Amino acid sequence: MNRRELLRLLGGVAVAPMLGPLTPEGLWDLGRSVHTRLAGHIARSLDAHQLKTVTHVAELILPETATPGATSVKVPEFIDLLLTESFPTTERDRFLKGLADIDARSRRIYGGVFLDLRAADQGAMLEALDGAKGAEGSAEDAFATLKDLTIYGYFTSEVVMRDVSRHQVIPGRFDGCIPV
Repeated sequence: MNRRELLRLLGGVAVAPMLGPLTPEGLWDLGRSVHTRLAGHIARSLDAHQLKTVTHVAELILPETATPGATSVKVPEFIDLLLTESFPTTERDRFLKGLADIDARSRRIYGGVFLDLRAADQGAMLEALDGAKGAEGSAEDAFATLKDLTIYGYFTSEVVMRDVSRHQVIPGRFDGCIPV
């Protein structure tokens, strides 16, 4: 099992509590249906700065390599649409408060908002947040949610399911009566 296969498995499981009582199949169906509605999507839950932050962090989590990165499969737009249509208001507000805390901490520690930091400082900040427990609405809480949603959005995209994980989006033919 490689890193992306493990992330695929964990992504669906980690996001489940935020989206209510969905079965694993329901989570995959929800993810795919959100991806089909992304064409021409205009951000509704995230303002321009928040969308840039989410885009940048998502690309740091799953960068473009020999396979598409998070931005290539529209993970930031996926996250915004999911926040708008599927998250309870309290969960969405909690996430947005945590995004603001990421910038507040960046200012306090490095003297500028997260997007303006040097790459090394951005990496150090995300490493400090990764796996750390924080209060609801904290930078740690927002980063954990953003990481889960990035993985969930990435692995439910058609491009990744078809070209990266080799999962058939539409099953192939059925040969029921073939000699064994």
